[in-house]
Amino acid sequence: MSSIKLKHSGGNSVSLNPPTSAPTSSEVAFKLPNADGSANQLLKTDGSGNLGWATDQGGKFLQIVGAVQTSNASTTTSTSYVDTGLTCNITTSASGHAGIYIMVSGCLGGVGNTSGGETTTQMNLVRGSTELIYAHQGGWAGNVSGQQAEDFSSCAMNFYDTGTSASTTYTYKVQYRKVSDTSQAYWNKYNGRSTIYLIEVGA
Repeated sequence: MSSIKLKHSGGNSVSLNPPTSAPTSSEVAFKLPNADGSANQLLKTDGSGNLGWATDQGGKFLQIVGAVQTSNASTTTSTSYVDTGLTCNITTSASGHAGIYIMVSGCLGGVGNTSGGETTTQMNLVRGSTELIYAHQGGWAGNVSGQQAEDFSSCAMNFYDTGTSASTTYTYKVQYRKVSDTSQAYWNKYNGRSTIYLIEVGA
């Protein structure tokens, strides 16, 4: 098996060797680029033996934006989602865009009816008017007559949104609602703190 050996003036050498297994065709030829690339670029092929320089973007985070909300809100509207006020905008990159990964942490809770029982609330993530995912939060206060159920905790949502395009501005927002026996849904009650983070992922 032949190789190309380049010997350094100090006595050591560097070799360029053929693959261990025989090539699948009789002749494999690679054509090098006619100039050096930029710093940190990689050498890639077009599938026909032509080599060129390209920027490595695979699996990278292109940008991260986020928002924090501490103001509280409440709703008694039955089963209808309402905006929490937690929202975040992102303008995607012109090249290398693959999708947007969203992380939401919300302080969600509810108060049940006065006859005791279950309290259930939900929060919802939307892009524009498109619903992406929702999360469920609930508690139980027992069936004692006149006892009011109350439950508050952190609720999380994570979603990878591939329905997006390059060079486009998107608005993501969080909504909430009451369901089940809940008489009132709360957002950020008792000094809660809710967050949303948008991570643009490279192709």
